[in-house]
Amino acid sequence: MIPHSKPFLGEEEIKAVTRVLRSGHLAQGLETAAFEAECAALVGRRYGVAVSSGTSALQLALSVFGIAADESVAIPSYACASLAQAVCGHRATPVLCEIGEDYNIAPQAVPAGVRCAIVPHLFGAHAVLPEVEMLVEDIAQSIGGPTGTRGLVSVASFYATKLCTTGEGGMLLTDDEGLAESARDRRDYDNRDDFVERFACKMTDFQAAMGRVQLRRLPGFIARRREIAGAYATAFSGLPLGLPTGKDHVYFRYVIATPMRDGLEQHLRACGVEGKRPVYRPAHHYLGGAFVRAEQAHEQLISLPIYPGLLPAELQTVIESVRAFYDGAGGA
Repeated sequence: MIPHSKPFLGEEEIKAVTRVLRSGHLAQGLETAAFEAECAALVGRRYGVAVSSGTSALQLALSVFGIAADESVAIPSYACASLAQAVCGHRATPVLCEIGEDYNIAPQAVPAGVRCAIVPHLFGAHAVLPEVEMLVEDIAQSIGGPTGTRGLVSVASFYATKLCTTGEGGMLLTDDEGLAESARDRRDYDNRDDFVERFACKMTDFQAAMGRVQLRRLPGFIARRREIAGAYATAFSGLPLGLPTGKDHVYFRYVIATPMRDGLEQHLRACGVEGKRPVYRPAHHYLGGAFVRAEQAHEQLISLPIYPGLLPAELQTVIESVRAFYDGAGGA
């Protein structure tokens, strides 16, 4: 089975992690500080604060913003459940918003009076950002592209199948020194003289060592993703599919639209190719509400394998399998 997604690791990552393990210093330390500085430089921010996950980084952002319990935070309905989990975990109120034709949040859908919004650049495509007082720019799916410098805070994820990985991990990035210092204070609760909301969400040094290698490789990773996306676009240009568009796309996911998505997914599996819904469930399935575009995306979108380790023969198998669906009875 050709997997839908797969991390790309090599001897450099193994050596980096082994070096830290042999040093005996495993917890947050100099390696993490170096990863923070290098990630901030890559994104174009002054400060980075490494944490244990992207969700932790989102919740930390709400904490340093001083978002009150029950305060509204706008998020797109069509996005990873992490956004809603972070808002609800902070005891704030998620305000679900409709998406646009590019599947990103529709800026005009953010209600007037909402001070804070979390906006991901879904699948690696550049989102149009709403004008809000406190914007969290979620670059979990777009790090390495021209995103991450607009909001007061940007947030990255380094989960195993993200654009670059530390296994688990995340980063809060900002140009505001005060927000950065507050985030550093709140990611650890021990040895404090006062009592405010704090978390146990630090990153380990061996994760950071892996992340530093992955950051150096990220431009090459993105170049390979764009190469695969170009091959898909050429192969599928004559098929009745909605194909990805957008300037500076980094192709975290290669997502196509078809009203026959379930049939295509089953066909691909029979061909030894794993295709998936790019968002398992939209947030309104959990929290309620009616969002026509988000629901249509859920019903029609399927994500194809796209990652640096995808072999040429595997790429050709994916292409031939999709084309066979439309050449045969499945695409009739």
